[in-house]
Amino acid sequence: MVDRSKSMNLNLPGILIVLFLISAPFSSYLAQTSRSSQISGMFGNLRKASNDDERSILHHELKVLVRETLAGFDSLESLSGLLEQWPAGITTAGRGDELVTVISWNSERQDRTQDYGAFVIYGVDESEPFQNFKWTELIHDRNEDPKDESRSYRVDDWPGAIYYDLILTYDGKTPIYTLLGWEGGNAQITRKIMETMIVSNDLIRIGVPYLNRPEGIRKRHVLEYADELQATLRYEPENNRIVLDRLAPSDPSLAGATAFYGPTMEYDAYVWKGGKWEFTSNISVRNSKDKERNRPYNASGN
Repeated sequence: MVDRSKSMNLNLPGILIVLFLISAPFSSYLAQTSRSSQISGMFGNLRKASNDDERSILHHELKVLVRETLAGFDSLESLSGLLEQWPAGITTAGRGDELVTVISWNSERQDRTQDYGAFVIYGVDESEPFQNFKWTELIHDRNEDPKDESRSYRVDDWPGAIYYDLILTYDGKTPIYTLLGWEGGNAQITRKIMETMIVSNDLIRIGVPYLNRPEGIRKRHVLEYADELQATLRYEPENNRIVLDRLAPSDPSLAGATAFYGPTMEYDAYVWKGGKWEFTSNISVRNSKDKERNRPYNASGN
């Protein structure tokens, strides 16, 4: 298992959750607890899977169980217990009808490539707080190239990642959600991914043109580096920027061979200005004690 900790902020007042548990029918509470336990147990089974066939079946069953669970809850308030116990990637941004939560996970095959699952929870009715949410499943397409920074993706051709942070900004009045994620790659490389997302009229689009780089507008930013190393991709709210490691090969002769790339101890950033993420080179950063807090949960246990 790859060690990670969750990035989670449900924006639900603690007292509201307590009042719900006191006032809700006991049968509803038991149902919620049962679903959470089933999902937790499924993750445990996935970690213990001994081969790819077993792992694939359990990964599919987990997706079905999450679908059934989301369909079974009638309010975000009742869903809060499940989200608080979610054992993999989870991140939240926004309030009211702009509240979005993304839950995600991976299943690692024996060749160290990944299968992913994810759901986007959104559409909270602001007139009735915590009632009537909506959700959409992201369907992992292994044929997509996760390194492609020019592509936009529908929910049914998503290239996959575990998301550990979600940042809400605005282009005028339009909410723009920026996802930071981990993509396990294979036995040689690992990736960190920054990509934007919009939610409009119940449609979700991942990879929209909001990253302004010297070479032009891009829809995603991908850091690809040696599997045994770690790279920084983190949001600094106090500076309104996303900080990322500058990567380079261990020897100039290995240029282009990303399996030999790693951090250079120099940093770049994206700063939100004028409705775009503006790329900025050579920034100064403070050392972060929780630099590697965003390592993902590895469902396979490899």
